Amino acid sequence: MTRRSALAFGWSWSRGLRTDEGRWPLNPVRVYPPGVSPTPTPPSPSAVPTLIDRLAPHATWKNAALALGVLLVSNLAMGRYILPNIEAKHPEALDDGFLVMTDLEPLRSPEEVHRIFDLYTPDILGSVWLLYALDFVTPLAFAVGLFCLMGKMLRYLEVKAGLWRMVLLLPFAGLLFDYAENVFSLFLIGQYQDGHVLPTLARVAGVATAVKFLCLASTGLALVALLTRTAMRFIARKMGRSR
Repeated sequence: MTRRSALAFGWSWSRGLRTDEGRWPLNPVRVYPPGVSPTPTPPSPSAVPTLIDRLAPHATWKNAALALGVLLVSNLAMGRYILPNIEAKHPEALDDGFLVMTDLEPLRSPEEVHRIFDLYTPDILGSVWLLYALDFVTPLAFAVGLFCLMGKMLRYLEVKAGLWRMVLLLPFAGLLFDYAENVFSLFLIGQYQDGHVLPTLARVAGVATAVKFLCLASTGLALVALLTRTAMRFIARKMGRSR
C-alpha cells in the first residue's frame, strides 16, 4: 500500500466513525466478530464481607479455648511475678493491687499522664515494660474469645449475611485502638525517662483510649443482643419440641 492510498484509507475509515452531525460519538459501540459474545465483567466483591467470610470459619471452640489459656497464663504471670515485684519495690505505683496505667481512664490531661509516669521509678521500670508488653497479648486473647463466642451464636442463629455479621469485627476494632494507645504509652514513657515531655502526643493517646472504650461498649451491647436472640431461639426450639 502506497502512502497516498494509506492516507485515503485512514480518512475514509475515520469518516465512517463520525455521526451524521459530523462529530465523533461519545460512546462508540464495540463490534464483536460473528459467534463471539461479550464476556460480562464480574462485580468486585466488597472488602468487608470478604474479610468476614474469611474470618468466620475461625470462630471455633478450639480457638476460644486457646484464647482462654493465653488469658490464664498472662494473668498468672502478672499475679505471681510482675505485680508482686512492683509492690515490693514501689507500692505507690499500684492501685487496688494493679499498676497505675495511662490506659485505664480516657482523655487524661498531659499533667495526669506525667504524674503517672513519675510513679515509674528506675527500680520497677523493667516490670513496667513487661506489664505494658503483656497488654498487647491479653487484649488479643480477649478479642479472639469474644469473636469466637459471637461467631458461634451467629452460626446457631443461622445468620449468613446482613449487618449482624458485622459484629464479628467489633472486638478487633477495639483491639486496634488498644494497640495504638499502648504504642503511644510506651513511646511516651521512654521519652519521659529521657527528660522529654510530649503533651500533644499524650492527648492523642487519651483519644485512642476513649475510642477503645467506645468500641468495647459497642461490643458489649452487641454481645448482649446476640445472647438475647440466642436464648429466645433456644427457648422457642425447646417449646416446639415439647408440643
